[in-house]
Amino acid sequence: MNDIRPDVLAKRGQFTYEDLQIGTRFRQEYAITQEVYERFLVLFGDASPLHVSDEVAVRCGFPRKLVHGATLNGFISNFVGMNFPGKRTLELGVDIQYVKPTHIGDVVVLDAHVKERLEASDVLVLQFKFLRDATIVARGRVTIMICDVP
Repeated sequence: MNDIRPDVLAKRGQFTYEDLQIGTRFRQEYAITQEVYERFLVLFGDASPLHVSDEVAVRCGFPRKLVHGATLNGFISNFVGMNFPGKRTLELGVDIQYVKPTHIGDVVVLDAHVKERLEASDVLVLQFKFLRDATIVARGRVTIMICDVP
């Protein structure tokens, strides 16, 4: 996070609408652990063979079973609700494209910046990407509203 301004880092989880101007940027690292994978399976019951069988995934051209793309959606929810902007944020919509598969053991960085400000309703559009090392594994936009009351 070296290129994130110190004043931005200090506001983690406590941003107001006024704090966030076009281009304001934040990053957060997420680990796709065995526990994260197993909790997703238990919560949602999606046991598609590509997600639970290395053998099936290999036959389909992947190195091993795939982590559910919706796991990244969960990281987005954490990111906007707890980090950027933070605790007074309501997620209104997400548009995400999965570019590369993710696997158990991957560490991804969610890198986002303010793309649009809709002043009349305190709505922001964040453009984001998930990076594994320097490779984009997913990208998109998330629309959020900040409720600026204590």
